[in-house]
Amino acid sequence: MKKIGVMLALLMLGVIVAGCVEQTQTTTTEGIEETSDTSTPIATNTTSRTQTVVSHYPVVVIDFAGKEVTVNKEPQKIVSLAPSITEILYFIGALDKVVGVTKFDNYPENVQEGRTVIGGFSDPNIEVIASLEPDLIVGTSMHIKYLDQLEKIAPVIIIDPKSIEEIYEAVELLGKVTNKEEKASEVVNYMEEMIEETRSKVKGAPRVKVFYIVWSDPLMSVGNGTFIHDLITIAGGENIFGDAQGWPQVSVEEVLSRNPEVIILPPHAGISAEDLCNSTLANTDAVKTGRVYTLSSDDIVSRPSPRIIEGLKEIAGFLHPEIFNFTYQPLICEATTG
Repeated sequence: MKKIGVMLALLMLGVIVAGCVEQTQTTTTEGIEETSDTSTPIATNTTSRTQTVVSHYPVVVIDFAGKEVTVNKEPQKIVSLAPSITEILYFIGALDKVVGVTKFDNYPENVQEGRTVIGGFSDPNIEVIASLEPDLIVGTSMHIKYLDQLEKIAPVIIIDPKSIEEIYEAVELLGKVTNKEEKASEVVNYMEEMIEETRSKVKGAPRVKVFYIVWSDPLMSVGNGTFIHDLITIAGGENIFGDAQGWPQVSVEEVLSRNPEVIILPPHAGISAEDLCNSTLANTDAVKTGRVYTLSSDDIVSRPSPRIIEGLKEIAGFLHPEIFNFTYQPLICEATTG
């Protein structure tokens, strides 16, 4: 009888152990394998691979408006409220998540195809945005006035870079919330390499005095604290209005007194290079020597996205053609007026 009792005891012990093993396996499907010390969960191999994806979220970030924004899961439907934002999302590999763009989005090519146009840059259609049921909306400071309405639809992140460094920050922030941090780092590293390469090439070269025309009437230029000013400086130039801040309105007399050696303007500045021949600015060294350059696109300097590097390459070529093997047809004025 004593032997039978021992055998029954062993049998019951086996059932208990088996039950514990089965319970542990069931717990594992929930994400971790519990041990006697519940404060120290041990991840199984299978679960570890799952946790690598899940553990990235929720993500909490501070956006450019100083708001704390929580993104609880990887965004699958993103609405972009600015072309520059769409471009950043493209470069970090998150464009496939974008469901809404503005009517001004034009990069990459055919970006509007298969996506809903949610209105203009400054006047997005809130109802259209809501109909897309996004799980993330990304805008600029232009859209803060719509914040209350937009936050009822989805988390809203505001990015508004004013310098090259802040473009890096914007790329990294969007990389973080879209789970594209590695790609975002690659993009920033590439930008930094191109900028450092340009700086290195112009090091020791004479600084070229530059007047950048943002708009012709009223005459507007760029000052310190803008990414265009940064591009001019990195490319080996001296912005003649670098002592101003932002986007200063300037007078023709000021331009003449500072006498730029190079004038740069975008295609849509309200004035062409040829128009300068018949203006008072014809008395600047830039016009006299034919060193008036028109960028290939407004977007490569006006949009704070990784494409700013394209703008840098063009500006560097304008300022130091001998260093960057740049050729450009000089402006030839048949006659100038005072």
